[in-house]
Amino acid sequence: MNKFLKIMDRVISVILMVLTGFLAVGVTVTVVLRYFFGLSFSTLEEFLTMSFIFITLFGSAIAIRERQHISISFLADKIVGNSEKRKTISVILIDVSIIFVCAVMFIYSSRWISQVGHLLSQNSHLPMKVYYIVMPITFALTIIYCIFDILGRFVKIDEADSGYNTDDKLPGEDK
Repeated sequence: MNKFLKIMDRVISVILMVLTGFLAVGVTVTVVLRYFFGLSFSTLEEFLTMSFIFITLFGSAIAIRERQHISISFLADKIVGNSEKRKTISVILIDVSIIFVCAVMFIYSSRWISQVGHLLSQNSHLPMKVYYIVMPITFALTIIYCIFDILGRFVKIDEADSGYNTDDKLPGEDK
């Protein structure tokens, strides 16, 4: 189980690194081309927009794994107090809520893709399902990570290797 999670974490991290690099280079290129040469490439701009959206969707999935997602901890702390049992119940309820929303979005985005995925993109002329397929994939990843988060409350599951809260630590240092 831990090995599966580590592989999944690594694959998503590599996807995010590639997309972020492409976005950074692509934006720089489009700015230079537009302001110095008066050129604009709509296809590149479309790919950059989709790259930004993909980063957001994959990033939201990995944020669940790294426990970096937005939570209203102040409100949760006031409601549940300092009881560990209540905090665990609160986290499980939040995860179940996320699973429910993602399951609904998975179902409806899959239906939506089957209806409009054949349409071609205006700029790249790719079928829109090439872009849209990322939605159900990332919702499924989010559901998987939420399930592992819930399981991690009861069985030993290794923590994620990265996250911005450990960026200032060298490999091998205590977290």
